[in-house]
Amino acid sequence: MTLPIFLAAALTNLTGIITFEREGLPFYFMTDDAGAYWRLERRTNDTARIGDRVSARGRREPSFVKNRLETLSLTVLNGDCPRSAGDCPQAREVTIPELFEGILPYGSAAWYGGLFTTEGLLRDINRRQTTTQLLVGEGDHNLQVEIPWALEDALPANLVQGATVRVTGILAYTSIEDYEAERFARIENVELIPVSGDDVKVIRRAPEPPKPPFWTGKRVASILGIAGAVVLLLFVWIATLRRMVQKRTRELADSIRQRETTRIEADAARRERLRLAADLHDGFQQYLAGAMFRLKAARNYLPKDAVQCREQLEKVQDALQHTQAGLRSTLWAMNEESEGPESLMALFGFAARRMAHWEGKVDIRTEGTERSVARKSAGTLLLIMQEAVGNALKHGQAEHVRVRLSFGVGLLTMSVIDDGCGFDPALTGESGHYGMSSMERRCTELGGTMSIWSKKTLGTRLDFQIPCA
Repeated sequence: MTLPIFLAAALTNLTGIITFEREGLPFYFMTDDAGAYWRLERRTNDTARIGDRVSARGRREPSFVKNRLETLSLTVLNGDCPRSAGDCPQAREVTIPELFEGILPYGSAAWYGGLFTTEGLLRDINRRQTTTQLLVGEGDHNLQVEIPWALEDALPANLVQGATVRVTGILAYTSIEDYEAERFARIENVELIPVSGDDVKVIRRAPEPPKPPFWTGKRVASILGIAGAVVLLLFVWIATLRRMVQKRTRELADSIRQRETTRIEADAARRERLRLAADLHDGFQQYLAGAMFRLKAARNYLPKDAVQCREQLEKVQDALQHTQAGLRSTLWAMNEESEGPESLMALFGFAARRMAHWEGKVDIRTEGTERSVARKSAGTLLLIMQEAVGNALKHGQAEHVRVRLSFGVGLLTMSVIDDGCGFDPALTGESGHYGMSSMERRCTELGGTMSIWSKKTLGTRLDFQIPCA
């Protein structure tokens, strides 16, 4: 038994100062009398606040790179102590690169749970139902900052992408460890957790783009050309003014009616997709889940010698699971297609940002001048991309996946390249997974082709070539 597991089996007693507490979160952070940082499990009846001196007792969770306590008792020893008071732990000033240098590659108990203040560029804002997540970075490093601002709350006017912000909060991350073998893998989801929105300050506004001078040579030439054309047209329109006005009026009326009809049809189609997605999720999806539950129960009632019957039921259950996975992917694409932007590249980026586990692993870029793609085709391509990236992360154990969209003459090429473990393409039909055949079928429906290259330990490349206007 390794040392962390041995320590986790015994009870640990701590005294120190609470450095983090936020309503709705099931944990505290504290600094003990020896200066070490701890994460304490918050129980229902605990009433400690920031600055309180407390005594905690519990079981230490096994970890090499963080101090976490499964709290059995928590006692407040003395009353309020403002955060600014000298005997309370103060936030440590660090830069984002210094912070990552301290915790990479496996994490560090000397940093996890510490109270830090840092500055960085606001690169993204993600509004959620009950919180707002900021992406703050410097250079190649990015921190997540989750603030308790609900979706209906108004953000500060100067809190926009491109601004420089100052953040104070507790450092936390997810660590991947094998305790018994004493091996480390990596850390993920590095974040600073502020107590409130007051801990995020804009210290430098986002720069405004420079305005071009009005009197450029091209603009002057355009104005002179327009003036000359107007003078020429005045002579021509004297005889035909009434007929042209009537014709123009009819054209404008037809154009307005056509745009309005198109807008109404697009809006109706979007609402119908969302309604259909909701009906399938609440109805058919639940029926599939119920059917699989009943199949599993039926297998448990079979006698041990009913091997062939059990095998057939297992095949039925596998088919239902495949159907449920395909339905879930289709529902995801229908929602993203309905809510996302019109551009294919923007739609891919919009969908990827809403997949939290893709953060830092999936890179989507375009080559060549992007051209318009039909909305239905864009939804199918989104499904193919989701399946390919999901296979790379789940089955290929890839660390990085590159998605490249290349617009050629009459042809759109989408390539998905990963650095995963790879596989033998000749054995895809025997693996028990239907992802490859599903992607190939969808690609064929669009009139395109799919090619596969993969080798063990060298990763996988999938290329999809789709005709486009």
